[in-house]
Amino acid sequence: MGIADRIILTLYTILMAIASVLTVLCSLGVFSESRMKLFIGHISGNWVFAVGGVIMLLVSVRLLITGLGLTGVSSLKLSDTNKGKVLVGKGALEDYIAVLAQEIYGIHNVKVIVKLEEECINVRINSSIEPGINIPETSEEIKTNVRESIKKVTGIEVKDIELFFKQIKAKEE
Repeated sequence: MGIADRIILTLYTILMAIASVLTVLCSLGVFSESRMKLFIGHISGNWVFAVGGVIMLLVSVRLLITGLGLTGVSSLKLSDTNKGKVLVGKGALEDYIAVLAQEIYGIHNVKVIVKLEEECINVRINSSIEPGINIPETSEEIKTNVRESIKKVTGIEVKDIELFFKQIKAKEE
């Protein structure tokens, strides 16, 4: 789930909490029936409520699609013959690339995000690096190791590799 989806989910959750509190207060009689009828009477013909309803519907559909994992490609076809298909999952690639990156001396706490395209992948590697490690040399070593290993094991080209070192600190045992 991307950052935009998380923001939408947070706002949606807050809105649903407010609606839930109002529902409970109405059912407990905090608001009088005449006030509720007056409020509902204002909804009819008011375009603001219509727009709000459409936005809530669209947000609900977006969250449903995201929650079901229907956004983006989740696997990449390695081969398709008359004997069957061979697919590799996004999660499998992310796990494998994390292992490859952690094999490099001084790299730890690796998290990988893979974006699948038609016949290639883009990779973002978030990790920590130990102090005193040459970042440009280590970065090139990681990129070379990942590109060569992914090509050798899966036959997939790695289009782009982005490295992000979130911390420079020693590995905690």
